[in-house]
Amino acid sequence: MGTPWGEFIPRADLYLPQKGMDISMKKWKIAGLFAMTLMMSVTPIQAFATSPEFAYTAEKWASLQDNKLEYGEIADLIHEYNTTVRQNELDYQKYKGKTSTDIAKEYYDSAAEITERINYPEDDSANYANQLSSALISEISADNLTEQGDSNVDDGEIKRLGYEQAEKSLVQQAQKLMISYYSGKASLDTLEDAVTQAETTYTQAQTRKSAGMTLQSEVDNAAEAVTNVKASLQAAKSSLEQTRQQLIIMSGWNYNDSVEIGSLPDVDTSAVSSINVDSDIQTAIANNYSIKITERRLANSQSENNRATYTSTLSNQKDTVSTNVKNAYNSLVLAKDSYEQAKTNYELAEKERAAAELRLSAGTITKKTYAKQESACLSAKTSMESARLSFLTAKVTYDWAVAGLASAS
Repeated sequence: MGTPWGEFIPRADLYLPQKGMDISMKKWKIAGLFAMTLMMSVTPIQAFATSPEFAYTAEKWASLQDNKLEYGEIADLIHEYNTTVRQNELDYQKYKGKTSTDIAKEYYDSAAEITERINYPEDDSANYANQLSSALISEISADNLTEQGDSNVDDGEIKRLGYEQAEKSLVQQAQKLMISYYSGKASLDTLEDAVTQAETTYTQAQTRKSAGMTLQSEVDNAAEAVTNVKASLQAAKSSLEQTRQQLIIMSGWNYNDSVEIGSLPDVDTSAVSSINVDSDIQTAIANNYSIKITERRLANSQSENNRATYTSTLSNQKDTVSTNVKNAYNSLVLAKDSYEQAKTNYELAEKERAAAELRLSAGTITKKTYAKQESACLSAKTSMESARLSFLTAKVTYDWAVAGLASAS
């Protein structure tokens, strides 16, 4: 729903700072100054926290202001230093405490101001066409504002809910970005090993060619394999850096700041077994921001048609949230099972590798046989790590769905 200040769209993806944006977000932040002070006095190389100094302990502020991004700090970092959240906080002051009638009146007042300024040209005006066009455009603008006032059901509380929804969505995105960062690092490690293996194969092919044991085509194929895997490695490095930049920008740093990315939380699959999905569905409906906004708009509606529309929308939203939470739960269970199986596979492969190492030391197997077992163990470990990250992502999705972010449409 539009307002005289523009249309609010609570979509978190619109708020993501893009790579290279000059947002002046140096991480050496100064706590205790309110955002309005920032607008008037901030220097280009510093960013101030949104909350006053007493909002956290001195130890917590020090942790937030260091150059290490911890997973458990993401929500606070987004709240204090994310540019979108800070701008939304300023924008909310225009709506705070206002009723839908107040906001409707502002539409009407804006329409009246435009109408008062309309100047219709005389028939013999030298610039009649342009002046008439300008007057008609202003007339249309005033009519649109009047219609928006007539249909407005938004109030200050709806704006607050929308901004809070956007902030929580940003937190969820940042958490998933951090998981993606580690997924990218794992892929990078695998590709670096692949480059080493490809180069070894190429060297061996050259040696065999020099000895007359193979054709030039084998050398050429090996060389092409090296080129291809190096290209994949470079692409993976670029993608990882983009993920890193997006994550730290969202959390309050400049894209090129040197920031240590902390570790991910430990995996606890046992918690999944204690989930009561039916109870969580009811909690998710009660917490859901989209549903809360629709309920508020229903209460603010004066028109019977509007009330009927919002009543129908509300029913559909509750059904959709219920379905999406159930789907998120099913995905979580599947991710849990996949991780536990991958973990079991790795533990078995590690035992077999250790046994093969003993046999190699005893001289009962060749280095080639041991290398094969070692490779199988490494592959199992890679699969386990991938499954671990998938489980963490599924857990984030489920937790936030219950906390109010399940899609309602």
